[in-house]
Formats: sequence, structure tokens, C-alpha cells
Amino acid sequence: MRQKDIVDGVAVFVAAAEAGSFSEAARRLGISPSAVSQSIGSLEERLGTSLFRRSTRSLSLTDVGNDYLLAAAPALSQLRQAAEEASGRAGRPAGPLRLTMPRAPFDLLIAGTLVDFQNTYPDVELEIAVEARLIDIVKQGYDAGLRYGNCIEKDMVAVQVAPRSEAVLVASPEYLRDRSKPRLPSDLLDHRAVMCRSQITGVVLPWNLQSADEVVQIAPPGPTIVHDLASQIDLTVRGLGIVNAPAAYVSSPIGAGKLERVLPLWSSPMEPVFLYFPSRRHQSAALRAFVAFLKGSSVPSFNGRGQAKPTVQGPARSIMAGEGICEDDMIAPAQAMSGVVTALNVHGN
Repeated sequence: MRQKDIVDGVAVFVAAAEAGSFSEAARRLGISPSAVSQSIGSLEERLGTSLFRRSTRSLSLTDVGNDYLLAAAPALSQLRQAAEEASGRAGRPAGPLRLTMPRAPFDLLIAGTLVDFQNTYPDVELEIAVEARLIDIVKQGYDAGLRYGNCIEKDMVAVQVAPRSEAVLVASPEYLRDRSKPRLPSDLLDHRAVMCRSQITGVVLPWNLQSADEVVQIAPPGPTIVHDLASQIDLTVRGLGIVNAPAAYVSSPIGAGKLERVLPLWSSPMEPVFLYFPSRRHQSAALRAFVAFLKGSSVPSFNGRGQAKPTVQGPARSIMAGEGICEDDMIAPAQAMSGVVTALNVHGN
């Protein structure tokens, strides 16, 4: 094999292997699917072996392809890092930066910093997907994501960007005016609720409420199911019912008199928020700049109490799977709380 042929097609191969399809790899690379197929076909011909098993519905690595990926991916990352450093881009971050995160972290932590970040690093091309669903950021081609601590997968490096916080029950004054205001968690069973459905189990997610050492799990009957947090808040302000939402997210409408607390002695603990990324992949200068920028930024408190959020301190840490069960990507599960859990459903038992 000629010297120049050694690296030809390697980047395309790694992209296809990580994406799981030629079409997705083509989208990420900005080329056509036929160009991806042709490049990998040429690479396989030069190597004298098949790297992928192809069918009309699936694409998978052969044993040789898997071994080749394990060697090629780190080598490609090192080449990219060397190219950045040689061209000076390590000191001047540039290029694409793809991020994924739920609504609350975006609105409360990220949105307010983006103008300053883009002014500081104008050559970074940001793409942000605001979504609650849990995804494989490597397969989907994202550089990093923001998630709550109980949702971080294994083999990820994570940097905490917000402390533990809480979600609180709120409703509009109009909704509560003609109804008996709940005095006990069980009273919530007689009220309309705005809730969400787990995208993992398909089950409507109950409210896990805690007061001191007492924990209850509430499942109001016949809730309105809405999967977007901003839409949940909007509907609640309009008087649809009661919602359980991050305290920081509803602090402004509470201050404006559009919402008021329900059962103020009860709340739902929330995990810290982390920026996470693959531990074995070379981190681009753009991602390194974004991590450093978040560490140095002073963003609003995530607990809704008007305090300044402390900047991130300490090194990045690894979060292992199994530290918590992520059902709704927001509220810590009842079994993770201290105290005795009492489940209440439509029948009150």
C-alpha cells in the first residue's frame, strides 16, 4: 500500500462507524452518501477486507472493522489535534460545536451566555438541540451535552455547571380562586395536573415530593400530558392546572403574580447539571473553549432564590451509570430520596 493511501478514507470510515449509517455520516461530513460509500469501498479494497456488514436496513462493523476502528479513531483524533496546534486553531477556536440539552438548562444556564461566547469566539459554529429525550451523543454526532446527574452515561467525563436544586408545585391565581387550595399532598388528587410521559417507559411520571424526611409519590388522575417545559408553564399560567417545575424556571412568573406556590413546604429534589462529553475522543478547541467559558461565567442561580450561582470548581469528574434512574430527565426518582415513600394514586392508596 502506498504511503498516501494509508489515511485516505479513514475519517469517512470513523464517521460512518460512529453514526451507524452512511447517510448520517454524509450529513455530518457535508458530502453525499454516494461519496461516503465510494470512499469506504476504496478503503476496503486497499485493505483487502470488508469493514462493514451491509443490508438494506442496517449497517454494522465486521470483526476486522471493529478492530480497525479501535485503532483508527484514536489515531485520527491525534492527527486532528496536531493539525489544530500546527495551524494555530488551538489558540483560536473555530469550527462546528454541536450540543444537546433539555429546556431548563438551556434557558437558565446557556441562553444568557451565548452572545458573550459568540462575541469572544466568532469562528465557532454553534448548533444546539434543545430536547428532553436521552440520546447517544457519539452516535448522533454531538460534541457534548448538558444533563442532570442521574442521566449521565458511563464512560463520559462531566463538569458540574449547576448545583442540586428543586422543583416546586405552582398554579395560577385564577385556577386556585374557584377551588380549594391543597393543604396536603393527597389533596392534589382532586386537582387538574400538567405532567409528562416518560420517553423510556411510556408511563406518566408521578410527582415525587419531599418535606423534611417524608416523601410521597403523587399520580393525579387524568392529567394533561405536555412534553415541553415552556409549554407546561404557559398552560399553567393560563389556568389549566398545577405543574411541578424547576424553581428557577417559575421564579419570574411567581414574582409577577402570574403563578403561586402550591404546598410550599413540599418540593422535588433535582440532580446537579453537568456538561458531559466522551472521555476517549479528542476534544476540539471549540469544545475546550466552551467548557472554560462556562467555568468562568457567572450565570443566574438554578435554585430560583435569586443568588448568584458559583462558578464551577474542581476538575472534571466521571459519572458512572447507575447513580440514579433517569425517567424524565429532570426530577430525581423517589427511590433516590431519603425517608419513607408513600404512593398516592387516584384511589388515594
